[in-house]
Amino acid sequence: MTKKHTILALETSVAQATMILANASGILSQKSFRSERSQECDLFTPLQNLLSELPSDEKLSAVVVGIGPGSYNGARVGIAAAQAIAQVHGCRVAGLCSFEGVPEAFVNETIWALGDARRDSYFLMPIQNGQAQIPPKLLEEEEFSRLLAQCEGPKVTFESPERLPENVDCLESHSTAEGLLKSWLARSPEEQENLLNLPVEAFYLRPPHITKSKKG
Repeated sequence: MTKKHTILALETSVAQATMILANASGILSQKSFRSERSQECDLFTPLQNLLSELPSDEKLSAVVVGIGPGSYNGARVGIAAAQAIAQVHGCRVAGLCSFEGVPEAFVNETIWALGDARRDSYFLMPIQNGQAQIPPKLLEEEEFSRLLAQCEGPKVTFESPERLPENVDCLESHSTAEGLLKSWLARSPEEQENLLNLPVEAFYLRPPHITKSKKG
């Protein structure tokens, strides 16, 4: 990344949302806000303030955005904002698994990302060498607990511990835009190009539950 290659990173799939502008000289600016359910309203003022610090004659070279699993609405809002900004700047968007942005991913060969997938199920996925290699696996509680007990390495979650089965030993962690940027820069140019060519979609753990009306 050269000095003129400025990257915007966004992480809005967690409650403490963060955004950062950076180039080869380092971090140019960063903003954050906290939002549980109204990211679409809370994002734009700090994002506008952040982008106002980009010199008027400079364009972004890429936008990196966290795609979850986390808050599905938050991830969708971040992706939509990233795509709109990229269109204005004539660059592309790369979506990264949000668990690649947690601090534990940079100091352990393997960590295990886990969380509540609702409707009495949970997800489990490995992050190896700082990268998500496979999509999250959905598991019922008994199988989730059994497989988790076999996993070696730190277990991290974005959830409050109360949302997980009893006796699950894990760390409550947080993804950041700075962490996602670090994960992005750790990739080779070829890996970056491959990600920039992929469609950016939020992690969709399962279709919504629809209650069918009773026949009269």
